[in-house]
Amino acid sequence: MKTFRLTNMLNALFCLALISSSFTVVAAEKVNKEPKALTSSDAQKVLKTVNGVAITRDQLNQFLHNLQAQGQKITPEVENAILNELIVRELVAGDAHKKKLDASPEVKAQMKLVQQQVLVDAWFADYFNQNPIKDEQVREEYNRQLESTKIGKNSNEYAVSQILLSSEQEAQEVAKRLENNESFERIAQEKSMDKPSAAQGGKLGWLLPTMIVKPLDDIILSLKKGSVSNPVQTNLGWHILKVDDVRKFKPAPYDEVKLNVTKGLMDAKRKVLVEELAKTAVIK
Repeated sequence: MKTFRLTNMLNALFCLALISSSFTVVAAEKVNKEPKALTSSDAQKVLKTVNGVAITRDQLNQFLHNLQAQGQKITPEVENAILNELIVRELVAGDAHKKKLDASPEVKAQMKLVQQQVLVDAWFADYFNQNPIKDEQVREEYNRQLESTKIGKNSNEYAVSQILLSSEQEAQEVAKRLENNESFERIAQEKSMDKPSAAQGGKLGWLLPTMIVKPLDDIILSLKKGSVSNPVQTNLGWHILKVDDVRKFKPAPYDEVKLNVTKGLMDAKRKVLVEELAKTAVIK
């Protein structure tokens, strides 16, 4: 059996410290109650038909559930708008099927990815339904993170941006461009291997020094607001860091960040579960 270690660029670089009040609370936990569980007959209730194809109450509820997870309040007007969206989707999808667009290799590959994602989401949902994160676990993690913020270097938090590159040569080339006053944000979008932050112009958000792996933490501490570091190497590649802003750190109250801490615990558990699967997998 061949095993491998799954890594995520940002998660390898930064820990799960989620206490800062700058972090966004998980929207899915702030919204109104989820749609009521449907009986089998209610779930299959046909709301509309489009060229003979049924749109059921269950389909509508799935869409509404996804909206709620993004913080959308569900009203009768929203329900009607989503039903109309489902009708439009069926109209277009039906015509695409007639034109046999679903037979193309590209579309087949995309459909497979979507199907896989649905199964992945269902797999994790099944696990957490059976093994929910308990309140005492969340409180313990909050207290652990709160203690870590009492370290001296955490008196300030830093708004950090980065450009992550694969080689020293490429990093030096980017450093020269920055010396010539080219836009850090534009170069990050163009060059950075860290795609999530690259899409934001390299922005990583507000971070505490202890959230950042060495030697990057010390580099952040040495930079003034608006200044940019020389290229520095870690096991992830070559980093060029910028401190966009600095402010005094003030821990957020437990109730304010409870949902984010819960999400952090769930994310950590997801990684463990996937690594356990990988240990028994045959990956060639």
